[in-house]
Amino acid sequence: MRYLYLIVLTGMFLLGTSGCQAGPVPALAASTKAEGLDQVANLRRDVQLLNLINGLELSVEQMQFILDRAREAEAIREEIKGRAEGNAAATSQVLGKLREILLHGEVISSELRGEFFSVEGENHVLKEEWEQEIARLALEVEEGLEGHQLYALERYVPCVIPPKGEARIGQAEDPHAGQALLQRIRDIPAEQFEVRKERIAQRVLERVLGRLPKGRALAFDQEEEIEWMLGFLEKVRGLDEMTFAVRKEQLVEEVKSRYASPEVPVDVSVKIERHLLDPRIIPLLEDKLALRSEG
Repeated sequence: MRYLYLIVLTGMFLLGTSGCQAGPVPALAASTKAEGLDQVANLRRDVQLLNLINGLELSVEQMQFILDRAREAEAIREEIKGRAEGNAAATSQVLGKLREILLHGEVISSELRGEFFSVEGENHVLKEEWEQEIARLALEVEEGLEGHQLYALERYVPCVIPPKGEARIGQAEDPHAGQALLQRIRDIPAEQFEVRKERIAQRVLERVLGRLPKGRALAFDQEEEIEWMLGFLEKVRGLDEMTFAVRKEQLVEEVKSRYASPEVPVDVSVKIERHLLDPRIIPLLEDKLALRSEG
């Protein structure tokens, strides 16, 4: 996530234009569609963050504290963005030279190698600086939260409609979702399954591992797990309807138990960086504080 910020910041500069040239109608239509999709994505993100803010039941003091840190993070982000943009021209020039040389099958000179590592060094410095600053701010926010709030934040999964009950700030795990997935896999025609079974097993594995902490997910051998998942799915498909109906809950638990990791803690600082220091939280907290003061 931290590295993604720098990629986005540099990409914004490289993909920008400096003029106002008139384009064809299809391009304008595509631009309008893109703006509409961006608006939907932004509104969805706002709703997710508001669910988090409300679910944590932050005090006025906590909201102001987080707002101040989010503003500081945004200021640092903009400052590093400016420096990244300044280095983008040099990076683009070097990459352009490399592209031409490689297109012609020529050997990269030691001078060009030096230029590349020089600009890459500058980018690495910016990345490290951002990581240090955002980690510092995340730690300050973490120290300002209560134990029960940290517990809730560890289990937070972005959602649009919060579930009822205790897990109101995160997406509740649907106990029937896994069973429904297995049923859909059973419904795939045999010919299609035989052709696509490796890909299906890979997609199911990605879905399972995607719900695990990053460190835990990386601990698994992908090829070995795809092989296990393929065998599991073939076993599920081989059951008759009555046996599947009786055992489907047990089958879902079999997958969960294989990848369960109660001993691997969630890094709450990463969630703070990703959510509570997201620049889109700034106007939301400002509005929430304004409403509190009016009330």
